[in-house]
Amino acid sequence: YPLAKQGQATQALSYAFLSAGFGALVGVVLITALSGWVARFALKFSSPEYFAVYFLAFASFVGLGGASPFKTVTSIGVGFALAAIGMDSVSGSLRLTFGLDQFIAGVSFLVAVIGLFGLGELVMTIEAGMKLEGIRARVSPRAVFETLLQMPRYWVALLRSAAVGCWMGITPGGPTAASFMSYGLAKRFSRRRAGFGRGEPEGVISPETADHAAGTSAMLPMLALGVPGSATAAVMLGGLMIWGLNPGPMLFIERPDFVW
Repeated sequence: YPLAKQGQATQALSYAFLSAGFGALVGVVLITALSGWVARFALKFSSPEYFAVYFLAFASFVGLGGASPFKTVTSIGVGFALAAIGMDSVSGSLRLTFGLDQFIAGVSFLVAVIGLFGLGELVMTIEAGMKLEGIRARVSPRAVFETLLQMPRYWVALLRSAAVGCWMGITPGGPTAASFMSYGLAKRFSRRRAGFGRGEPEGVISPETADHAAGTSAMLPMLALGVPGSATAAVMLGGLMIWGLNPGPMLFIERPDFVW
């Protein structure tokens, strides 16, 4: 939006979709190269190893995030509390339902996202009195090509964000966390950190690359381990189960044609 206000709407969109394409391509190459090896390795997994995978993901949030570690740990704790509401899938006991039948099924992911992100942004906008006005612009093919030629200048941000995205996709971090983490790292290490939030292209490139790299890479643990690395992968996991397919290492042995 700040770039668009400066008359560079085409450049802003171009930075976004070009970096998104790069991140997704890196994710595709990663899962193609590693999925078979991960599936074979996952055959040795048991409860301690699955716990370690999740612990590593949460440790990545704290160690690599741009926010205060205390705030990150607090947010993780709130997430644990919300996830604990409802019927325990193992023992069948009710947790944190407070006698309300509506809580037996737990807290919907969509409800949590709208409540924690949507309403929070709405309150902040009201508090700041921000007035957002749309920018009218025409996409120019010449400007898109010129932006493409500028992309190699940001090769460090592209590679770093792709690595963050793939890491957060393989571990159960997800694209949203990867986007925030990549933006924080880009702002921390950039020589033009003062321009972030004011139209710095690296602030567009970094989260877009990480977001799509993580979204694609999340297919790897979903297929090989049965552990969804993102909300989209979780939906796909449910879809596979509806079709009678059980994601995990045995899927590579029983249905390799379907996996590829």
